[in-house]
Amino acid sequence: MGSGQSTQPNFQRRSQLEVKDHMERLQRISDLKVKPMVKDGGVLELSMTQVDMLYRMKETHIFDNFTVLKNDLLPYRNLSSRSVLTSTMGKMQVSIKERSDGKIGIGLGLKKLTSIPEEICYNSDMQQCTWIDLSRNKLESLDNIELLIHLQEVYIGRVMEHGKLYGNTFSQIPNQLYQLPFLKILDMSANRLTELPPAIVNMRHIECLSVARNKLKELPKELEQLRCLKTLYLDGNLLTELPEFLSRCHSIRRLSVRNNKLTKIPDELPLMEGLEILNLHGNELMALPENMGEFMNLVILILSQNKLRGLPSSMEAISTLEVLGLEKNAFKFVPTCIHKIQGLRMISLSFNEIEEVADDIGQLKYLDRLWLEGNKIDNFPEVLPLAAELDDLRIGSNGFVGLPDSIGQLYGMRDLSINKLALHKLPETFEWLYNLRTLNISNNNLSVFPEEILKLNCIRELQCSGNGLKWIPDKICDLTNLQVLNLRENSLRELPARFSTLSNLLIVDLSHNQFRDLPLSLCETVSLQYIDISDCHISSIPSDIGKLRNVQSLILNRNTFDKLPTTIYGMVNLSEFRFADNGVSALPAEIVRLSKISIIECTNNPMEDPNNTIIDAGMSCIREYFQRKLFSVQEGKPAFHMDVSAIRAAVGTL
Repeated sequence: MGSGQSTQPNFQRRSQLEVKDHMERLQRISDLKVKPMVKDGGVLELSMTQVDMLYRMKETHIFDNFTVLKNDLLPYRNLSSRSVLTSTMGKMQVSIKERSDGKIGIGLGLKKLTSIPEEICYNSDMQQCTWIDLSRNKLESLDNIELLIHLQEVYIGRVMEHGKLYGNTFSQIPNQLYQLPFLKILDMSANRLTELPPAIVNMRHIECLSVARNKLKELPKELEQLRCLKTLYLDGNLLTELPEFLSRCHSIRRLSVRNNKLTKIPDELPLMEGLEILNLHGNELMALPENMGEFMNLVILILSQNKLRGLPSSMEAISTLEVLGLEKNAFKFVPTCIHKIQGLRMISLSFNEIEEVADDIGQLKYLDRLWLEGNKIDNFPEVLPLAAELDDLRIGSNGFVGLPDSIGQLYGMRDLSINKLALHKLPETFEWLYNLRTLNISNNNLSVFPEEILKLNCIRELQCSGNGLKWIPDKICDLTNLQVLNLRENSLRELPARFSTLSNLLIVDLSHNQFRDLPLSLCETVSLQYIDISDCHISSIPSDIGKLRNVQSLILNRNTFDKLPTTIYGMVNLSEFRFADNGVSALPAEIVRLSKISIIECTNNPMEDPNNTIIDAGMSCIREYFQRKLFSVQEGKPAFHMDVSAIRAAVGTL
């Protein structure tokens, strides 16, 4: 061992009372119906439905990754649902659906509607529904919607699909919505609203309002009178300031004003007594009010992608604060007030200009996520092993080129990112991190695969791209929990013979290597669902590729093969197939047996059979082409001189 030998610290699980308190807080700030079960020792158990809801909350609010478009999704919009009654109204089928939260509603998204059919509004079954989804239509009015008197949730926002907004384009809130007496959730995101009218005061029971991605420049004072309003999404508008009256909106728990043009926030804002989530990502803030410490119940504060250089010292008084997002600002040091906010569980200071991490950060005994990537830190912070609860550490893209032996003391670590550090090796104590689930060591100088990783039996995701690796040791096949393996941009020529024993492996990226032949052991790894082996000089595709029955995406771009094997029909779950920039001139007729395939990309191939025009038109045209080919016969022989039995087998299910 190295000089930093240490015995394993005696971690103590959080008490049952702590876990219950934390989950109750999560439930309160997220409007999720979560009833956690706590076993002896404080172990938390959730049903799959609860886990799914918590994961969605993680993606949209708490851990956020500070992306642009996720936070304005409303809590229940995308819950799974099942049809309980389907009826035909005119030329349209209408389904009454039950969501996983038990609420009944109408799903009318993507119906090309310009108005709501009268039959729906007068139908007795429909009138009992509590939600309606009208997104992705071309609505010009909401006439008669007021007849659905039990509606509590209305979704008429546009939806982002394939990088473009799609759906309704209202320039004002339809008057009919003010006549729904029980309306609690309204989504009008990504329409063309330029103002919120004073009449919004008539939505007396509204709890969640999304007017994100519109063209609002100011807010009406009548919002102050919405005494039930808990969640307000104002993301992606043109607001330059927040009104003072928001401080009197004591019912608001979640306020999101991302991607506006705010240069400051009013001194009165910290007086919002009920506020628990405040998201100000992507504005032009250079400073915060000195009285920030007056936030009484703030749990999550996101200030990423602004122009902040420091934080007011009063913030140390926010005892409820658990998540602090300061990514992409102009911090040169970790603000001292952070070290005194004892309840912090997550801090993101990634992509700033920080050169040093003070020892005081070790005082944060509940800290479990610390993101420091993309700074100018010269040495691995020796104090980090003192953070006994640390679960997720991201410290890549900094200035140090080695890890201390003391990193092995982070026994509880589950997610570790140490990419882009010019590491030549890992310390021997690295093998002590036996709880690691995710490890990113990409873009270092690890020309030899680190043996220490081979002892991390719990690892599920391993990112090793861009290291110049020439071979992978056979013992990697003992990491039986591995699900994601990224070996992109190395110098590999082969895979271990036992590679197929990775029975849980789902995703593998082998692109930009030196294989030349598609490894047969890869074709034996039947668990795989995604394979990228582009840019590897592969000259032929073996018939064994048909054994990959579970693969959904196969990427073979920029190789040198000129033929696809007929056994491809064995890949029955294939939905995405890309082999651009090769020498293939013909698709095997058997490809039409792949009923799930929806994407074929073969640009820059000399395609003749069928030609690119047919392929670009999609699988339906490809199937029609092979049907015509089968039945086009001249003088008793197939017109294209192909084996009729093979083609008939390929299109036999059509």
